[in-house]
Amino acid sequence: MSSGQDTVRATVYLQVQPEYSWQAKQYRQFDTPSAIQGAKVVGSTQGKSQKPKPGTVEVKIMVELPKGAFLPLRPEAIVVIPESLTQPHPVTVEAEDANESQA
Repeated sequence: MSSGQDTVRATVYLQVQPEYSWQAKQYRQFDTPSAIQGAKVVGSTQGKSQKPKPGTVEVKIMVELPKGAFLPLRPEAIVVIPESLTQPHPVTVEAEDANESQA
C-alpha cells in the first residue's frame, strides 16, 4: 500500500523482549539464539524511547490505513459470512532500522 490521498500513516515503536526456554533459564544460558523460544511486546511509544526497558530491542513500525477506516459505520444491510468462506489476509511489512536518525 502506498501513501496517498486515501491513506494515513501512524508510527509506533515497540519494545520487544525475548522469552527464553526453560533450559536456558535453568542453566542461565542467555547468550545464544537457541536459548530464545519466543518474544513479547512489553512497551510501545509514539516516538523513539529515551529509556528502553532493559533487555529489549526497539522496533519501529509504520501502519498505513485507508482514511475510510475512521468513518462511522452506516450499515444499510447485515451480511453474515460463514467462517468456512473466510481466508487469512496478507500483511505487507516495510522494515526500517529504528536506530537510524531521521533527517
